[in-house]
Amino acid sequence: MPKRKTKSSTTRERSGTDGILSHERNWSELPQEILHLFSKKLPDISDFIRFRAVCKTWQLSAPVNDPPPQLPWLLELRREEGRENAIIRFYCLSSNKVHTITCPGSRCAWLRGPGWRYLLAYLRNSEMYLLNPLTGDQIHLPFFDGRGVPDYIGPDPIQGGDIVVVSGIMPNLNPPSYLMAFWRHKADNWVYVEGVSDFGNAFCMGKYFSNDRETSITNVIDIATKKLAYQIAPPEDTNPPLKGWTFMVESGGKILRLFQHYQTVQCHFDIHCLYFGDGEPKPYWVKITDIGDQMLFLQGSSGLSFCASNFVGFKGNCIYFGNDWHYLCRYDIGDGTTEVLPCPFDAIMGSWFVPSLV
Repeated sequence: MPKRKTKSSTTRERSGTDGILSHERNWSELPQEILHLFSKKLPDISDFIRFRAVCKTWQLSAPVNDPPPQLPWLLELRREEGRENAIIRFYCLSSNKVHTITCPGSRCAWLRGPGWRYLLAYLRNSEMYLLNPLTGDQIHLPFFDGRGVPDYIGPDPIQGGDIVVVSGIMPNLNPPSYLMAFWRHKADNWVYVEGVSDFGNAFCMGKYFSNDRETSITNVIDIATKKLAYQIAPPEDTNPPLKGWTFMVESGGKILRLFQHYQTVQCHFDIHCLYFGDGEPKPYWVKITDIGDQMLFLQGSSGLSFCASNFVGFKGNCIYFGNDWHYLCRYDIGDGTTEVLPCPFDAIMGSWFVPSLV
């Protein structure tokens, strides 16, 4: 007696126009662990959203709190005449797509980063709030008595929730003074630390590293005690002060100090890593010429860092930045060359924003 032919649960046979049987797969019945692996390879969160929209099975396999690694999007600068418009645009470097988002929460506000899942929104009446443009989620912040720009917006690695670190000028002091202010999730007010310059700043492991614009000394503020923990002498090759711009970035648990020289043709960066040597009373700067698998995205006086191996088609040991506010550039640390990258926006004065659905 001939054996009866069985059909798998994920395929079924149908007859084509030529009478030959063909197999049609039911993609909703793929194992969830396989679907989850697929979802973790999507470089653009918009594709992740479409993936989850296919069916219930695909949605369950790709929870919103476990998205694939995302490179930051570049927020388009919104000029004065467009400030009433609630439509904002982002450029995704990994997919080379422009995403247009209708976000009523952005109406009349200046949006600033760099930020993880949130941008800092400013209103004319000095009101400030955190805004996730993908979800519309808002977190209103206490009144901020100063003029500043964000250095860090993102998860608080010490207490959980979110933290905002801002540096700038407190105009009500006589004379006006530089300040650092930080706000933690569900806090009633800002905590101010005066005398902190806005010339290169980074937040790491509960401490705030700020470079003094006149002396190039790095002040280290302990956020828990709200006091100066110690000071770090500038790198030896920065005395006398050179002409350029200083950035500080937390990268892979390390603090990097980047100095961009003022040059008209080719950009050049000097990079130092803060070294906590055994037996040394204080950390000190060591010049490096390689940051390994890391990619840095600079803005203002700070920036974001990512592992290139998490993103297909990207290589590490490079820096992405806006040159002269007109061009998006990539600096190759290994050979010291700068490449101008294609970008759909006219002026690169926008903010980096790491998209998130939560």
